[in-house]
Amino acid sequence: MLQTLRPTPTCTRFQTSIEMPCMKCGAQMRLTMIEPRDQNYDVLTYRCTPCDSGESFLKAR
Repeated sequence: MLQTLRPTPTCTRFQTSIEMPCMKCGAQMRLTMIEPRDQNYDVLTYRCTPCDSGESFLKAR
């Protein structure tokens, strides 16, 4: 199985949404994956189609 490289998650307390602005180009990134990290956190991964970048965040449950 080929694994996609992702940036180190940033811890955040923002409200989870399906879209957020891309930090590189400003276009809307889409939530592509939510992975349970442990009992307290999930990893949310957003992907930007226009500039092909991604960001991951730790989200407290």
